[in-house]
Amino acid sequence: MDKTEERLTSFVGSLRFRDIEPPVLHAVKRRFIDTIGCALGAFHVETSRIARNIASNVESSTKAGVIGTRAKTTPDLAVFANTAMIRCLDLNDDYFGKDGPHPSDTHRRGLGCRRFHACEWRSVRNRHCSRAYEVLCSLADAVGLRERGWDYVTFTALAAGLGAGKVINLPEEKLKHCLSLAAVCNSALGQTRLGELSMWKGLASANACRNGVFASMLAADGVTGPDLCFEGKNGLISQVTGPLELSDLGRQPLRAGIVYLKCWPVFYSAQASVQAALGLRKTLAPKEIKSITVESYKRLLGRGATDPEKWTPKSRETADHSVPFCVAAALLDGDITAATFDSQRFLDPEVIELMSKVQLREDPEFTKEYPAKWNCRITAETFSGERHQVHVTYPKGHPQNPFTDKEGEEKFVRLAEPLIGAERCQSFLDWAWRLEEARELGKMFQILAH
Repeated sequence: MDKTEERLTSFVGSLRFRDIEPPVLHAVKRRFIDTIGCALGAFHVETSRIARNIASNVESSTKAGVIGTRAKTTPDLAVFANTAMIRCLDLNDDYFGKDGPHPSDTHRRGLGCRRFHACEWRSVRNRHCSRAYEVLCSLADAVGLRERGWDYVTFTALAAGLGAGKVINLPEEKLKHCLSLAAVCNSALGQTRLGELSMWKGLASANACRNGVFASMLAADGVTGPDLCFEGKNGLISQVTGPLELSDLGRQPLRAGIVYLKCWPVFYSAQASVQAALGLRKTLAPKEIKSITVESYKRLLGRGATDPEKWTPKSRETADHSVPFCVAAALLDGDITAATFDSQRFLDPEVIELMSKVQLREDPEFTKEYPAKWNCRITAETFSGERHQVHVTYPKGHPQNPFTDKEGEEKFVRLAEPLIGAERCQSFLDWAWRLEEARELGKMFQILAH
């Protein structure tokens, strides 16, 4: 076994419930609530419907649950359907090292796997989230896969496999095989996030998590994985990642306590742009605007405007990654919600006209300060010659400008209430805030069933 494999499996196997500091435990619960809210809010989105349909067509004796339904299916297909719902609005949490994975994609690994005793549930849920978050975020800190032409869900599959493997209590030797099976088979191409974005943008994590859980199922039944999956001649390090420095894996506080939450269903780097645009809207009407200048750090401009498709989005997946569209929609509508994309607002001539007035510029000082600061400054010039400006340093949900518990609950209710009603929203919140006391999983699915 190579050293990288040893480092990852050793950490996952050694983390105990008592090692999770109280602030991190609270953060895990807050993110769990946020994640389930994102899933329920996306229940009727087409990608969610397709994924649930695929899962519900397969029956299984393991009876893994699908969020918002009474359907039961195989663990891997439950994971696929649930992660699709969690991810497709682009409203779940985010993390930024050298790349930007969505750690809450891995929440679903513990929910989909039922091969553990009910009495273990109290600590399994919290340890699972902390392990999976830590593995995924540590890998993202080590390597920027995007720059090497690969997609970050390559790492999601590893975190999902390890998390699921521990949930079903794989012994150490089988956990090593689980990691190998997840690592060797699941390198994803970066083309997923280039050009006109497709439905696959929201399903790539779901597929990676499904594959990670499937790796744990294979290992549990005795399938062995290739030797030297990281450090071998044709292993992950030589073919995909380059050197992997994981010495900070497991540092305190665990990373589950510092991942970012979102206010709006757009890619994280656009959160500050939306917040600034909404602030600008308080001082002038869109019809008064002659020009709009968005100044920010290089990474935002590269991801939100470089592709020509970002200036003329034709899909919801491209629109929620388009800075010009996000700014224009926020100015015109006073908010951005899932309905902004359901209504294909990005094809509206009114929006297209306002987008044509947007210019994006890099501020070298903002680039130097990133990622310590997430500066975005928007300046609007009116036809009468007035200048209005708003500057955001930390968007709401950033660790330096965090959600309160009340704000987190409000986001959950806003997303979930149209599907399950106010009474069940409160029942879920009461249950989730006492997650460490919960003895079994079925109660949650009963509350959330649509």
